[in-house]
Amino acid sequence: MWVIIRWIRNNAYPLTALFLFAICFSLVLRFQLYQHSFYFNHSVAFFRSIDKSKTDITKYLSLKQENIYLKEENNQLRQLLQSNYFPRFSSFDTTFIDTLQTEPVKQVYTYYTAEVIRNTTNKRDNFFYLNQGVKQGIEVGMAVISPKGVAGIVITTSDNFARVMSVLNSKFELTPYIPELDLRQGVVKWEGGDERFGYLQLVNRTEDVKKGQWLLSSNYSNIFPPGIPVAQVVEANKSLKQQYQKIKINFATDFNRLHYVYCVKNNTYNEVNKLNTENQP
Repeated sequence: MWVIIRWIRNNAYPLTALFLFAICFSLVLRFQLYQHSFYFNHSVAFFRSIDKSKTDITKYLSLKQENIYLKEENNQLRQLLQSNYFPRFSSFDTTFIDTLQTEPVKQVYTYYTAEVIRNTTNKRDNFFYLNQGVKQGIEVGMAVISPKGVAGIVITTSDNFARVMSVLNSKFELTPYIPELDLRQGVVKWEGGDERFGYLQLVNRTEDVKKGQWLLSSNYSNIFPPGIPVAQVVEANKSLKQQYQKIKINFATDFNRLHYVYCVKNNTYNEVNKLNTENQP
């Protein structure tokens, strides 16, 4: 206590001058309109910049949680897509549910969120791994889509993890749908090299495929929901000497930024597959 008193006594003149300066400064700001306006505007701008910086830091620190919220919200919205349901025709089928639609419907596709924990893009046959497995509802044969488009197919599962065959795999094949042409033809393939580009093979040269047209998943697919972006046509070259066009495509999914994905279960897969096996001789 005596130390503080001695310090004040030794610095009495500077402290008095500082106190008087503060009083004068406050009087100027109070009674001088121009100085008051100048101080007010600049002080508001200064504190606003501090508040903005504080908000930016808070948002950055909460990005992980925000991503989780967005992932859950997107999954809920995907569950409500009209393409996930078809009408009920039997009043005795108790497995059907009533949703937002006025007509009773049955859910065709169920979505499960997952996070990519390992991914490769520079090999001939690429795979990526998910942090969800059998205990979380993931099954072999499920479609995997990113927020931007088709990503792959689940090929192996454990209790809490899954292995996915990427679109960037020589064994991955998908017949797309081109809305502008109402065409379901050809096979999407990745031939190695640049992970951004692949090719649409086995499309007849008579088809008017053009740059900029989108390739979507077809409603003929028993794995992927219809209308999911697959790729966009970059160039289409025709030759009179060849039956098929050489079509280069740009994949919708950016595999270098693959983080959160959706695993999609077709609830009618076993029923449709049973019809296919029963019709075989």
